[in-house]
Amino acid sequence: MSHFSMICFDVSDPRRLRRIACELENFGQRVQRSVFECWLDDRELFDLKSRLAGILDPAEDQIRYYRLCPRDLPGIEIDGPGRLTQDIDFTIV
Repeated sequence: MSHFSMICFDVSDPRRLRRIACELENFGQRVQRSVFECWLDDRELFDLKSRLAGILDPAEDQIRYYRLCPRDLPGIEIDGPGRLTQDIDFTIV
């Protein structure tokens, strides 16, 4: 079962920043420059963290993972354009 996660990052090196952003684009949708919204199950979140750990410099960079429960989603407010990312159901044929 997928859970809504907000992932924020602060990366000092432009090359690492691009690599981390590209990796996150494989898992979710960018909603701000350093913020992604993702619908991930436990395995996908573990995989994402493992991939990002291989890029991150823990002495200089930071990534934060906020996992929200379904009760919290109606309380998210957005001022300005945009809307909350929805979980996409799909079938691969």
